[in-house]
This record gives sequence, structure tokens and C-alpha cells, in this order.
Amino acid sequence: MAEIVGGRKVVAAAGTAEPLVAGSTKASHIVIQAETNNTGVICVGDSSVDETQASRNGIALNAGDSFSTPCDDINDIYIDASVTGDGVTYFYKIGK
Repeated sequence: MAEIVGGRKVVAAAGTAEPLVAGSTKASHIVIQAETNNTGVICVGDSSVDETQASRNGIALNAGDSFSTPCDDINDIYIDASVTGDGVTYFYKIGK
């Protein structure tokens, strides 16, 4: 039986890659949405994610955009923002 879990992550320091969650969190799939009131860009990727336009690395999300992907552990997903305080909401599926 699969369980759906949701959460929210706000970037504490723009320009710094931050893990979506603290600690190992097993999952099979995740959907991430940039909060609709964000004023900048959020990038989603691995620990090398970078929102800086000149060196951008990751999937760039504007306010309200979403990204969905299979995953094993959401602790491997990082976000970076161009504006401190911008964030994402997400939900993930535990199990098959």
C-alpha cells in the first residue's frame, strides 16, 4: 500500500544548494511545485544545483511551475533559489 506525504521547504540563503529534507526519506516518486508567491527562480537538482543564471544547473521553476520524477530517497534532491525565502511545496509517494 502506498502512502502520500507532503511538505514545504523555504530556502534560507539564496545561492546555496539546500536539501529538500533533512535525513534519509525513502520514496518512489515526488512532485515539487514552486510556491505561487515566489518572486524569483527555484532550481531543483542534486547537491550541485545552482540557480545563478550564468551557471545554472538543475531544473528551473518559476512561481507555480512543477516538476515530477521517480526517486529512491528525497534527501538526494536539493533546491536553490534566486531569492531568500522563496520555496516549494511537495508531495511524495512511499511504496510502490
